[in-house]
Amino acid sequence: MTHDDGHDHAADHQHHDHDQPGPFADLGDEERIRRAGHIILDGVTAADAQGVDPDVDPMELAFSHLLEIEAIALAFDEAAEEVELDISPLMGGVMLVVRRLVAELAVREGVSQESVVMAVRAAIDDAV
Repeated sequence: MTHDDGHDHAADHQHHDHDQPGPFADLGDEERIRRAGHIILDGVTAADAQGVDPDVDPMELAFSHLLEIEAIALAFDEAAEEVELDISPLMGGVMLVVRRLVAELAVREGVSQESVVMAVRAAIDDAV
């Protein structure tokens, strides 16, 4: 899949064996965040196309892609006997997408970004 930036994002989503270091093990933080943002957007479009292939769950697919690029990582600290969950790259990707969408809406509506955020907060409150 190619987006406006000319980058082939489908190549970002290749599958690998999770017991071995994957092709994305050497990604830098910024690249991992960028790819997580694209996977989040892919999840939105996949959810819209869910009826096309009922055997594919868009949420599971997005989750597997996030695991592949290590935007979500689980680690077991044997000394503390604790499981650690690192979702920093995932949250970075979410923030990247949300910031961009808020900026785009503000420009299109001719309002401040703060106005967009307040309107979204009101819509969230009304939805619950």
